[in-house]
Amino acid sequence: MRIKPDMTEYEFIEEIADNFLFEESNEYEEAMRVGAKISDNAALMIGYEMAKGDSFAGPEANAKILDIMAQERPTPVVLAAIPIIRELMDGKPANKEDAAKLLAACKENPGAWSGLSIVLCADESLESEVDALMAQWNESNDA
Repeated sequence: MRIKPDMTEYEFIEEIADNFLFEESNEYEEAMRVGAKISDNAALMIGYEMAKGDSFAGPEANAKILDIMAQERPTPVVLAAIPIIRELMDGKPANKEDAAKLLAACKENPGAWSGLSIVLCADESLESEVDALMAQWNESNDA
């Protein structure tokens, strides 16, 4: 996988979605730094890959990636996602209250698509609310 600092959000997310696999732990860290510079959604895409168990970085590297996420993109929606990502990476069920907080943060941050994916990783019972928000965002994009 090739992450470049001048990627658009779309290019970055496509690259991460296609293959979230790096040879070295520091490459995961650099990917988070690039994503954090691009947008909340790009940073959250890495968080989503981690939440669903697709990070092949070791536990120490994963913790460092989340620290980078918090330090370099400390927005409400990103900060709301971190506890959920951490819980899911640790193999624990996500706190439903945290999932509701993330959903509320996503509502305040249109376009945080990857945040909504993390919400669904945490609490599938929120699917109808997530779907409604996605439909609202799609309508806004079509207008």
